[in-house]
Amino acid sequence: MGTDKTLEAAVNVEEIKTAIARALVTRTVLPPYEELRDLHKALLDHIQTLMPLAEKRIDRLNRATVAWYTKRSRLNTIPHEVAQGLGSGLRSADWHVRSLGYTCQFLLNNSGLAEEHDQ
Repeated sequence: MGTDKTLEAAVNVEEIKTAIARALVTRTVLPPYEELRDLHKALLDHIQTLMPLAEKRIDRLNRATVAWYTKRSRLNTIPHEVAQGLGSGLRSADWHVRSLGYTCQFLLNNSGLAEEHDQ
């Protein structure tokens, strides 16, 4: 249990929220590919950090519920999503970064860190 608290303490929630906001911002002009590439890397790092925390909390839910099934199904899609590259164009890169932003938000919401941080 001490390891979980150590890991949770090492997570910079504000940094994660900033990356999510950057990924989900409504754009009128697509940013440079390099910016999307850097944001993609940051989001992948955050997802890797949050995944075990969210998985542990979700697996504590009652498995006979729709909530558990829905969240567990979403978790199961994340490795496939993470394995996708940015693609060759700006539109595909922007779409993938936005998708990872939503995934990161889902993981943060289910990690227990957001509630603890906001208190």
